[in-house]
Amino acid sequence: MVRTTKTLPETSNDVFATQTIFVKPFSDVSKIEVFTVQNFRRWQECVSTLLDMYGVAFVLMTSKPDSSMLAKQIDVWTHANKVCHHTLLSALSNNLFDVYLEKSL
Repeated sequence: MVRTTKTLPETSNDVFATQTIFVKPFSDVSKIEVFTVQNFRRWQECVSTLLDMYGVAFVLMTSKPDSSMLAKQIDVWTHANKVCHHTLLSALSNNLFDVYLEKSL
Protein backbone atom coordinates (compact mmCIF):
# COMPACT_ATOMS: atom_id res chain seq x y z
CA MET A 1 0.00 0.00 0.00
CA VAL A 2 1.35 3.42 -0.94
CA ARG A 3 0.80 6.36 1.35
CA THR A 4 0.81 9.81 -0.13
CA THR A 5 0.46 13.04 1.79
CA LYS A 6 -1.06 16.03 0.14
CA THR A 7 -0.61 19.49 1.64
CA LEU A 8 -3.44 21.89 0.96
CA PRO A 9 -2.91 25.63 0.42
CA GLU A 10 -2.30 27.85 3.38
CA THR A 11 -5.29 29.40 5.12
CA SER A 12 -5.41 32.93 6.49
CA ASN A 13 -4.21 31.61 9.89
CA ASP A 14 -1.01 30.16 8.37
CA VAL A 15 -2.25 26.65 9.22
CA PHE A 16 -1.62 23.78 6.84
CA ALA A 17 -4.26 21.15 6.33
CA THR A 18 -2.89 17.73 5.49
CA GLN A 19 -4.88 14.99 3.81
CA THR A 20 -3.51 11.44 3.74
CA ILE A 21 -4.66 9.24 0.88
CA PHE A 22 -4.02 5.49 0.87
CA VAL A 23 -3.70 4.01 -2.59
CA LYS A 24 -3.97 0.27 -3.26
CA PRO A 25 -2.02 -0.29 -6.49
CA PHE A 26 -3.20 -2.96 -8.91
CA SER A 27 -0.75 -5.66 -9.87
CA ASP A 28 0.58 -5.66 -13.40
CA VAL A 29 -1.63 -7.99 -15.47
CA SER A 30 1.01 -8.09 -18.20
CA LYS A 31 3.11 -10.35 -15.97
CA ILE A 32 0.51 -13.11 -16.34
CA GLU A 33 1.19 -15.48 -19.19
CA VAL A 34 -1.68 -15.02 -21.66
CA PHE A 35 -4.21 -17.82 -21.97
CA THR A 36 -3.61 -19.89 -25.08
CA VAL A 37 -5.70 -23.01 -24.23
CA GLN A 38 -2.64 -25.19 -23.49
CA ASN A 39 -1.78 -23.37 -20.24
CA PHE A 40 -5.24 -23.27 -18.64
CA ARG A 41 -4.37 -24.56 -15.13
CA ARG A 42 -1.47 -22.17 -14.63
CA TRP A 43 -3.38 -19.24 -16.17
CA GLN A 44 -6.46 -19.96 -14.04
CA GLU A 45 -4.43 -19.97 -10.82
CA CYS A 46 -2.60 -16.75 -11.70
CA VAL A 47 -5.80 -14.90 -12.63
CA SER A 48 -7.70 -16.22 -9.60
CA THR A 49 -4.90 -15.09 -7.31
CA LEU A 50 -4.78 -11.67 -8.93
CA LEU A 51 -8.56 -11.15 -8.69
CA ASP A 52 -8.48 -12.27 -5.07
CA MET A 53 -5.71 -9.75 -4.36
CA TYR A 54 -7.88 -7.03 -5.93
CA GLY A 55 -10.73 -8.12 -3.64
CA VAL A 56 -13.10 -8.65 -6.56
CA ALA A 57 -13.13 -12.44 -7.00
CA PHE A 58 -16.53 -12.65 -5.26
CA VAL A 59 -18.32 -11.51 -8.44
CA LEU A 60 -17.28 -14.72 -10.18
CA MET A 61 -19.53 -16.64 -7.77
CA THR A 62 -22.37 -14.19 -7.12
CA SER A 63 -24.95 -12.74 -9.43
CA LYS A 64 -25.60 -9.02 -9.72
CA PRO A 65 -27.68 -7.74 -6.79
CA ASP A 66 -31.22 -6.85 -7.74
CA SER A 67 -32.71 -3.39 -7.39
CA SER A 68 -34.00 -4.14 -3.88
CA MET A 69 -30.41 -4.02 -2.55
CA LEU A 70 -28.72 -0.83 -1.42
CA ALA A 71 -27.30 1.31 -4.21
CA LYS A 72 -23.84 1.10 -2.60
CA GLN A 73 -23.92 -2.72 -2.76
CA ILE A 74 -24.91 -2.59 -6.43
CA ASP A 75 -22.13 -0.05 -7.14
CA VAL A 76 -19.53 -2.22 -5.36
CA TRP A 77 -20.60 -5.31 -7.33
CA THR A 78 -20.67 -3.38 -10.63
CA HIS A 79 -17.18 -1.97 -10.06
CA ALA A 80 -15.79 -5.38 -9.04
CA ASN A 81 -17.41 -6.99 -12.10
CA LYS A 82 -15.80 -4.39 -14.37
CA VAL A 83 -12.36 -5.04 -12.82
CA CYS A 84 -12.82 -8.81 -13.30
CA HIS A 85 -14.03 -8.37 -16.87
CA HIS A 86 -11.12 -6.17 -17.93
CA THR A 87 -8.56 -8.27 -16.07
CA LEU A 88 -9.77 -11.45 -17.76
CA LEU A 89 -9.77 -9.84 -21.20
CA SER A 90 -6.26 -8.49 -20.60
CA ALA A 91 -4.97 -11.97 -19.81
CA LEU A 92 -6.21 -13.59 -23.05
CA SER A 93 -4.28 -14.22 -26.23
CA ASN A 94 -5.16 -11.87 -29.11
CA ASN A 95 -7.30 -14.48 -30.87
CA LEU A 96 -9.34 -15.24 -27.74
CA PHE A 97 -9.55 -11.55 -26.85
CA ASP A 98 -11.26 -10.80 -30.16
CA VAL A 99 -13.78 -13.62 -29.62
CA TYR A 100 -14.68 -12.69 -26.05
CA LEU A 101 -14.70 -8.95 -26.62
CA GLU A 102 -17.46 -9.40 -29.19
CA LYS A 103 -19.45 -11.61 -26.79
CA SER A 104 -19.16 -9.07 -23.97
CA LEU A 105 -20.48 -6.09 -25.94
